Amino acid sequence: MAILKNVPLLRRIIEVSYTMVIIIILSVIVGLVLAFPVMWLWNFVFKGVPNIHLNVFQAWALNILAGILFGKTSEGSKK
Repeated sequence: MAILKNVPLLRRIIEVSYTMVIIIILSVIVGLVLAFPVMWLWNFVFKGVPNIHLNVFQAWALNILAGILFGKTSEGSKK
């Protein structure tokens, strides 16, 4: 790690990459945690219909799709 002390740009790149990896991992964990209520609600609503049950990854994908389709877009400030 003595090379990192001599090359500040390399040290900065490694620090930024660690931060990006942590953010990606936390985003995946939060997304999966938020997918459980979608899965439970879907399976509760459609419990009378056969062969329509979601697993957690399908619920996660449904949650992402709903966010893309119905998400809030930023159009700047309207005055």
